[in-house]
Amino acid sequence: MATPNQQRICIGPKVPAHADNPISMLLPSPSSGLPARFVIQDGGLYEMQMVDSEGLRSWFISDTIQSDGALYLITPFDPVFMLIPILDAMRQKTADSEGKFLMLEGIFGTCSDQYPSLRHLADLKNIDRYLSAICDVRDSKSAAMKTFRLDDEKVMGWLKKKVDVFVGKFGGIPALVESIAYTESLPEECRSEAVTQSVLRLISANLSDSWATKLSANYQFPELDKLESRTQLPSMSDFGKRSAMDLDDEPKAKEVKKTKMSVGQRKLAKASTAGMKPMTSFFAKKT
Repeated sequence: MATPNQQRICIGPKVPAHADNPISMLLPSPSSGLPARFVIQDGGLYEMQMVDSEGLRSWFISDTIQSDGALYLITPFDPVFMLIPILDAMRQKTADSEGKFLMLEGIFGTCSDQYPSLRHLADLKNIDRYLSAICDVRDSKSAAMKTFRLDDEKVMGWLKKKVDVFVGKFGGIPALVESIAYTESLPEECRSEAVTQSVLRLISANLSDSWATKLSANYQFPELDKLESRTQLPSMSDFGKRSAMDLDDEPKAKEVKKTKMSVGQRKLAKASTAGMKPMTSFFAKKT
């Protein structure tokens, strides 16, 4: 467990000098529903990840030795990805109904015992704008009475715009460019499709399986499909990061195995899912 004097090395975006202290918390991962470490500071949402490394390491900080030798990366995280599964569960959509509208307090005011920190999402800057991007909105004379309900078409429209943005910026992200290096000798049509496919993998890493499937159904890759064989595009887990949800755990020595797995993969493989609740149970009415 962490001690009061324990320090950690983090790399993150610069925040204003007057910013409030960051709030570190566990929230359900938008893709899996399992606990993941996030930070809220100055009205923004950030994801915390730990750089994967083998073996035990320490940091020398001033005149102290810190036993946690990991490096933590804190990066901006689009709140809409977090909102999609929460709103999807809370609207209680059925075959006969599109679900119910909820006020802001109804969305974040009733939090599960497992994730009480969800209430902090209501304090994000521009939370109304994030909700309006993917929800049907019923306006009211009072801003506090405005209600929201997730809209599938708006969600898909937002996701497709996200794909377009990343495709446009693809060439400026070296790690993504390297992921399609195998297409350098292929026709431009193949390279263009490989770019879109790689972006879909990137965005789908923050979506549940059902939403990722719906998104991918909007795209076809005929030229890539014609190739008899091609290198598998890397998943986001190949970029050397793992979840920082175990921030209070001391690093443990790892066995060298023939087939290497990331620390995050090993933790998920060993974790028992017995008794874990589905996302929908987090927002069920208490009896």
